[in-house]
Amino acid sequence: MAIGAGVAAALLYGGQFVVSRWTLQRTLTPWDLAAVRFVVAGLVLLPVVLRHGLADAAGIGWGRALVLGTIAGAPYTLFLFAGLALSPAAHGAVIITGGTPVVSTALGWVWFGTRPSPTRLVGLGVTVTGLILVSWAGLHAAGGSLTWLGDMLFTVPTVMWGLFTVLARQWRIDPARGTAMVWTLALAYLPVYAAIFGLRLLEAPPGELVWQGIYQGLGVAIAALALYAFAIRVLGSGIAALFMPLVPVFGVLLAIPVLAEVPTPVQLIGMVGVIVGMVLASGYTSSHSRRTSS
Repeated sequence: MAIGAGVAAALLYGGQFVVSRWTLQRTLTPWDLAAVRFVVAGLVLLPVVLRHGLADAAGIGWGRALVLGTIAGAPYTLFLFAGLALSPAAHGAVIITGGTPVVSTALGWVWFGTRPSPTRLVGLGVTVTGLILVSWAGLHAAGGSLTWLGDMLFTVPTVMWGLFTVLARQWRIDPARGTAMVWTLALAYLPVYAAIFGLRLLEAPPGELVWQGIYQGLGVAIAALALYAFAIRVLGSGIAALFMPLVPVFGVLLAIPVLAEVPTPVQLIGMVGVIVGMVLASGYTSSHSRRTSS
């Protein structure tokens, strides 16, 4: 059951890149889609914050809550959607998911002196090489393609999520409370959106709004985290970390039939490199070998 939960979480995370790009190409703008995610996730999780106490930001503290909300809430989501409006879904799935452990490891090393193991360093090196191959075609695209710009935009949420990972671990943030606080703070985006765009969101097809609200607000923002947290609790963080390389796999595979986005051979090599690097960087191989030899 825990394995199924881990796979389901990876599927939800990987699918968000495809689902988001699909509507960004047809119906909603990044600003609209962000409003849909925030209104659903924020309103659903607001009672959690109120139950744990709004005065101290659900026990997190307002200073830390504002930092986490800035780097993992509205700004993160807006850069993500802006990138998906310009670049293939597979690029987002690979760059953000693969780049996050690189950023978080570098920050942990610089800030806290947490030196990564040789195996992890090799894995991160393979990951970076794969990321370069994935984006290489976009950086050299002819005809004015803006894929390169989308890939550059993806680096911003990558750094943000890596920073969030390090700070949440250092501050020992409870996942449920932290998630609830991040999306509750994102509700502050809605008055700004309304002041600029008015009621434009209501002009979108109702079915699309309902679907995106369920997937973005409930599936990605809430259910995926709950499933992954369950997998960690049952299997341990080491094994659960191995589900994260499935995110780019699902993102790439789903983008082919849904969006007709077929990676080039060079990009496929890069994507495989990212996935292999993530597995090595997870440290599972070394920890598994120590257990089996003892």
